[in-house]
Amino acid sequence: MKLEVEMTEEQLNLLILSAEVYGRILMNQPDLVVDIIAEDRFFYDKEDPDNDRKFHEWIKARDELTEKLRAALNTMFRDSYKSDTCQNLIDIWHVLRHLQYNISDNIDKNLYDVRASEPYQGGTEPLMKVRVIEKPEL
Repeated sequence: MKLEVEMTEEQLNLLILSAEVYGRILMNQPDLVVDIIAEDRFFYDKEDPDNDRKFHEWIKARDELTEKLRAALNTMFRDSYKSDTCQNLIDIWHVLRHLQYNISDNIDKNLYDVRASEPYQGGTEPLMKVRVIEKPEL
């Protein structure tokens, strides 16, 4: 079966983030999962005089969640084996990140960026193909 999906760049970014979170759960990387969740939950407001206290509370909460998630994941993942689901998800993530690199006007192409590397197949499914239907002119 072949599908064509139409999405905005913001939807692409959210899909990449979702694939990364799920993939990192399957790879037993709780610290990176919690960092992604935590970054979405904290806004550093330079105008707020209480910001330093809030930041330290946020760091403490993030660290507590990391330890709880690590304990939960360690009951499931006792080795470094990556399932077919995980490998296929990593492939999808690589393809989408490479697409993000190629279409974004907000990425400095003169700097090294891991997203610039061509994706390679590591899973059991062929690499997905994504084509840009329309790119708005700025």
